[in-house]
Amino acid sequence: MLCVKRDTHGQIEATCDWWLVDALGRWHPLGQYVYLNQLEISPGVNLHRVRRHLVQEIGRLAPYAVGVYWERRNAFNPKLRSFRRDQLQQLKQEEVRV
Repeated sequence: MLCVKRDTHGQIEATCDWWLVDALGRWHPLGQYVYLNQLEISPGVNLHRVRRHLVQEIGRLAPYAVGVYWERRNAFNPKLRSFRRDQLQQLKQEEVRV
């Protein structure tokens, strides 16, 4: 699935490629986990605002998902990162400062 966030002028602020997987990390249309494959954010865009938008969009499309994970590929020591659904709800509700 591809999510695209645009500003009020239609310019792309961020794109996110994700899909649902089962507990073993294999693609499944009704998977319980969201795997974030790629996230690209335009320079100068507020990361927290993008995160909040993605949480809302993915949560709407996969309301039964229990968590999300991704791999930090550009880091010196690549690691898997994850959030549980309750942590995502916290991000969704956090106040975004401009």
